[in-house]
Amino acid sequence: MSVRATERLIGDVVVVSGLSNSAKMVVQSVDEEAKSITAVWFSDDHAAQTAVFPAKAVDRFEQKEKPARKPRAGAKKPGRRK
Repeated sequence: MSVRATERLIGDVVVVSGLSNSAKMVVQSVDEEAKSITAVWFSDDHAAQTAVFPAKAVDRFEQKEKPARKPRAGAKKPGRRK
């Protein structure tokens, strides 16, 4: 699902939806009339890269949450005394 080219998108992390191994990029600026965004990311050699993408070509990056840790067996519960 593509994003809308609005000022609220600045600072969000996006990926190119058509690429399976797209870099995670931060939106730097938005051109609402042209419906394009300028994004910055770091390449494999740690150099900053900047490019302009059409808004319909990118999606917001949603990080999957890690499952909650289960308490250890036999662990004392807080607030209980012997």
